[in-house]
Amino acid sequence: MEKYQKQGILLDSPITKVQHPATEFLEYQLERCINSITFQMSQNCNLRCSYCPYSDNGIYENRSHLAKNIKWETVKKGIDFMVAHSKDVDHLHVSFYGGEPLIAKDLVIAAMDYTLKQVHGKDISFGMTTNATLLDDEFANAASSYNLTIMVSLDGPKEIHDRNRAFASGRGSYDVLYQNIKRIKEKYPQLHEKMKFNTVINPGSNYGEIFDFFRSNQDIVDLSKVNFNTLSLNYTDMSFTYGKDYFEERNYEALKAYLILLGKLKKEPVSYHKGDIEMIFSLKEFFSPIKETPSEAHPSGTCVPGLKKLFVDVNGNFFPCERINENSTLMKIGNVEQGFEIDKVREILNVGSVTEDHCKDCWAFHCCSICPASADNGKDEQYSKSYKLSKCNRVRAVALENLKNYTMLREFKYQFNKEELIT
Repeated sequence: MEKYQKQGILLDSPITKVQHPATEFLEYQLERCINSITFQMSQNCNLRCSYCPYSDNGIYENRSHLAKNIKWETVKKGIDFMVAHSKDVDHLHVSFYGGEPLIAKDLVIAAMDYTLKQVHGKDISFGMTTNATLLDDEFANAASSYNLTIMVSLDGPKEIHDRNRAFASGRGSYDVLYQNIKRIKEKYPQLHEKMKFNTVINPGSNYGEIFDFFRSNQDIVDLSKVNFNTLSLNYTDMSFTYGKDYFEERNYEALKAYLILLGKLKKEPVSYHKGDIEMIFSLKEFFSPIKETPSEAHPSGTCVPGLKKLFVDVNGNFFPCERINENSTLMKIGNVEQGFEIDKVREILNVGSVTEDHCKDCWAFHCCSICPASADNGKDEQYSKSYKLSKCNRVRAVALENLKNYTMLREFKYQFNKEELIT
């Protein structure tokens, strides 16, 4: 025991109070260190995806599907707010979200232009999440001159994509989307170069088939720029069951990433497994021995609300990020007119204090992934202790699996040197 305790392992918890370390400097950070803002350009969308929080599908309860666009004055005030509260950061990022943001594509261009005119001496980047069905030449031509990264929602081959991502008429969106991406690459290569893809895998979908689709379409879709996701468990009372086949196929591709890092698989390009490899490298941060833990600490899952992903809805209300419940009074942290409600931000930040007695002695304290979005049940005006605790078993199970994988890599003498990889 002494051997491991000297390495910072298997120590008794010194934590006497659960409080986020940013609490003391919260007002300063929100006053001078905001570096990103995301605008909900529209609550409307031309698609009715089966699992979308905006669709009337009975799955998620955190958003409404309304034909409402953001006003230019709201966007302008949001940008002005970010600029005024970013004096101590060197890089600013502005994102556009929906519904479908290209419903208000003229405002997207206007917002990027206005940001560049208002910001001086800082790096500026832009981002947008879109279904790409409205990605026409007019927008592409105008957007090509900006440092814009476009995240396209593409779920894989036509049959799988169209099953869940359809127009309001019921017609699948794959053909329109694919032709738009192909045209963008041919006519606006600089825009296509910065294009990324978000893939939602539904229960029952064949992961191997989806992965092979991206692998065989590298001329249009760069596999290293694809994010694979399962359905969110936040803000829904439904449970999603992924079968044995999914986990076998998913874990097989993850295994390849481990073998690549250990030099045991050389025929598979590193870029095919970029997402898994980035996750593996993050394990070092979580599991490197900690020599000393302060008496006041907080589980690791929470970022400072509004600091790095300030979300502005169509009405100008502030929320911690785009993943939260817009109908929650708990998650509303201010607006473009009055600014932040500091007390509300402080409450949301310290989500760990709701379950302090449990958190202080939890072995997964330093690798916890519970954030405000996953701790909010969307119904109460305060965090629910029982709801938050209901997430803990799953979080600990994931942490334990990651710990096993990290240990395995260390047993193979892997040193986590990123510079050894050819990217």
